[in-house]
Amino acid sequence: MNQTGLKSKKSLIKLIKSAFSGLSQCEEVDLKESYHLHGSKVKVPIHCYPLQINLPPDGKALHLYPESLTNAIDNNCTSHSFIVFDPEHYYSEVSGFFRVDDGEKLVIGSQDKARQKDFLKMQANFSDFVFSISNEDGNLIFRDYSPNSGSCMSPLLKEKKMLKVATWRRKKLKRLAKLYGGEITTLSDKKALTLLQDVNKILQDEAFREKDKDGNPGGVIKIPSEMKPFIIGDLHGKLDNLLVVLSQNGFLEELEQGTACLIILGDAVHSEEEDRYHEMDSSILIMDVILKLKQLYPEHVFYLRGNHDGFSDEIAKCGVAQGLLWKKALNKSRGKEYRKEMERFYDLLPYVAYSEKMICCHAAPPTSKIKLEMLVNIKRNNGLIKELNQNRLQKASRPGGYTKGDVKRFRKVFDLPADTPMIVGHTPITMDDTLWVNVAEIEDHYVVYGGDNDRIGVMALIGNKMYPLKYPVEPLLDYVNSLSEQ
Repeated sequence: MNQTGLKSKKSLIKLIKSAFSGLSQCEEVDLKESYHLHGSKVKVPIHCYPLQINLPPDGKALHLYPESLTNAIDNNCTSHSFIVFDPEHYYSEVSGFFRVDDGEKLVIGSQDKARQKDFLKMQANFSDFVFSISNEDGNLIFRDYSPNSGSCMSPLLKEKKMLKVATWRRKKLKRLAKLYGGEITTLSDKKALTLLQDVNKILQDEAFREKDKDGNPGGVIKIPSEMKPFIIGDLHGKLDNLLVVLSQNGFLEELEQGTACLIILGDAVHSEEEDRYHEMDSSILIMDVILKLKQLYPEHVFYLRGNHDGFSDEIAKCGVAQGLLWKKALNKSRGKEYRKEMERFYDLLPYVAYSEKMICCHAAPPTSKIKLEMLVNIKRNNGLIKELNQNRLQKASRPGGYTKGDVKRFRKVFDLPADTPMIVGHTPITMDDTLWVNVAEIEDHYVVYGGDNDRIGVMALIGNKMYPLKYPVEPLLDYVNSLSEQ
């Protein structure tokens, strides 16, 4: 550790000792500077440093880390947001966590018990105590309410522990770059064409997908019950957002192990930023990356068709004909053969994915009565295609939009329970968020949007339930490529 890091560690120990003065050491915890709270309340301005919290009655360990990749790596942390998670599961599988932002309070043991059990792997008797963490401008206030043994707290002072989350994510980003060929940049024309042709061969006989009556891949993906889906919405050229997801949680680990699958709800292309509607370079790059993921994990990466996935002159944003611009850009940069192969790619895509735990499509459930057979044979029904990837919620100005009844009926098509999550993209409810729950007062109805500048939302199966998760967006592309130089 350098001199600056050593001084910083000594300063933290001094802060901890001052904050916990009068508290007894936790002899049963094998960490230095561990203290019993015993019903106490302490305020600790730790900012950049992680802590371990051991909870009664069995000493269950939780970790609390500042939420920042780049700041954690360069030891110049300014994060005022923290995450709390179970260290036994967080690094190896898709799991949950709790975020404590500035001004927020997390109470363990008395609120949201089902989520705490799934996210933190708490034992059945965890409700016998209460522990809270409050965040005041990056200063954490810990309070123990347990009447008996009390909670135990300790800073994670070893450098390996201090930087564990950042190091873990950095290794995954390096791995992604290596899988892509060492550096994530736009592919050469020859490599791009070969990749797209390989993916189209995969789609022709895509896993978990019934053929239609014409012998072509049908419109539905049926995800096996043993596979954990994680779902992201319209990326609109935001490759950084995709890299954030793949470097967070256990998503990449389980993708590689074959125990989870990534589902992208279409519309990975065409910028939604006002001054970039004409720009197509980001669309080319993100499709190169997505196609590579599909090639690497053909039975664990699925892309559903959205309304921007094509070259129609009807694909437009604020008067900018993005569909035609996309066609021209591919013709110019990759050639007509590539553009025709991309057209074939769009024609081969599915429209709906479902499992025992969820249903998802790009935009909306149908507003008419349908059968599963109709979805499989969707190419014979242009009206159904338009509903699934263009329709939106019903409003006074949109009487043809979908309603609560349509969501309910769509679940019945797949013989799924009434509380099965229905997940769509396409329509961000506001322009300053990424994921919305129980939209339009429809229970278990989610909208997930991947093109936000600040957060990227993911719907993920944790335990036996789909949960919404959010992650801060970071400028990862340049960072990933800088790692290849190290």
